Formats: sequence, structure tokens, C-alpha cells
Amino acid sequence: MHDIGRYKGFTKSVILSYDGYIYFEELGYSGNATVCVTHSFPNKNKHIDIATDWSLVPEHMKLKLVEILDKNKTYDIYNKVITLCDALADSQGFTTLERRLVSVGLRHGTNAHTSLHWKGFYIIKNELEELLDKSIYKLLTGVEDSLYTKVDY
Repeated sequence: MHDIGRYKGFTKSVILSYDGYIYFEELGYSGNATVCVTHSFPNKNKHIDIATDWSLVPEHMKLKLVEILDKNKTYDIYNKVITLCDALADSQGFTTLERRLVSVGLRHGTNAHTSLHWKGFYIIKNELEELLDKSIYKLLTGVEDSLYTKVDY
């Protein structure tokens, strides 16, 4: 549901996050609306321009996305789990964070803040693993199979 903004079509930028937010807000689901945005920004708005193709985002959308992130400076456990889960799956199923991030980078490109963006996912992963007292990969059935499949690009 966090990517429901794709109902308007595919875009390489975070326009889908904005579209999903507006859609859920109109339905009255503000919590789900917020996750449409927060899952794309694991660093909690430290570097809003980490978004791939940020230049494609119309100014009114940028302002709204910044406003949403400013209101949600502290992510709850739900936001963190959704953010990490989105980063641990690809078209083939579960995968490692490294493979997923490289795949996204190959498909959408990178920018000067990509390493900061990726670090945000690792911070969340480490925090959740500390709570679980185990590697997140131990919960993802078949994740090791992704090591032997092609990387999407």
C-alpha cells in the first residue's frame, strides 16, 4: 500500500509518494498516507534532495513532501518496518539490502547524497535487528536464493 501512488502511472521520482499521500488523505487514512512519503526517506528529511530525479518533482509537490517529513521527524516502529521491508524485496522476492540498493541505483541513477540515503536504510536495519536480537535475513525465507539471481536494472 505504501506504493499505491503508482495507480497514476510509473515515475522515476518520488511523485508516486505524493500521489499516494493525497489518495490516502482523501480516503481519510492519514497514517497510511504518511507512510507513502516516509518510506522513501529513511534519513527523516536530513537531505530531501536524496530523492532520485528530485528535479522532476513539481514545486508544489516538493513543498508538500517537505511539510509531511517535517511533521514526522521521528519515525515510529511501523514506519521503520515498512521502510526496511520495501528495501528488502524486488521483483523476484526477498533480497539483501545491498542487492536492492544497487538495483535501484542502476535503474534510477545516483546522486551526491545516495550514500546518505543508503546509510538511512542500514540505520533502520541495525535498529530493528537489535530489537529482534538477530539478523533480519533470518526472517526472510529464501533470501539466500537472491544471491544466485540476476540483479534487476
